[in-house]
Amino acid sequence: MGVSTNTPTLSAGPAALCTAAKVRRLSRRVSQIYDDALAPHGLTVGQYGLLACLSRRRGTPIGTLAALLAADASTISRLVRPLESAGLLLIRASAEDRRQKLVWLTDDGLARRSAARGGWQWAQDRMAELLGESRLAALRFLLDEAHDRLGEAE
Repeated sequence: MGVSTNTPTLSAGPAALCTAAKVRRLSRRVSQIYDDALAPHGLTVGQYGLLACLSRRRGTPIGTLAALLAADASTISRLVRPLESAGLLLIRASAEDRRQKLVWLTDDGLARRSAARGGWQWAQDRMAELLGESRLAALRFLLDEAHDRLGEAE
């Protein structure tokens, strides 16, 4: 009597058709690669992205950061707090509208971002190694296209 080779797979059932579950699963896997590479610098991929975004801007409103990073303002606020506590960011009220908070990258924040760039680059290279350049290019294209199409639907 032979051994059955029929083993259950993760793709069986209705969950296999849930786009949100698949995107979140991939996001967690990709984020882990970047987070592991950035951990020696005390940063997550979200924090690194925020520092990189601010390295090209001065006195940026939280709402603008949210739009630039395709996140909501509460997510940006959660990313900002530990970076401010670590002295990597400075947050002040706008002179024109005291309710609006502006975010600046400090010299320490710029130095941390620069030091962490090697970890980020390692993660970029690792993604290319694991997926292959052509798959990675196709994935980036599909992600950008899906983001744009879903944005148009709003």
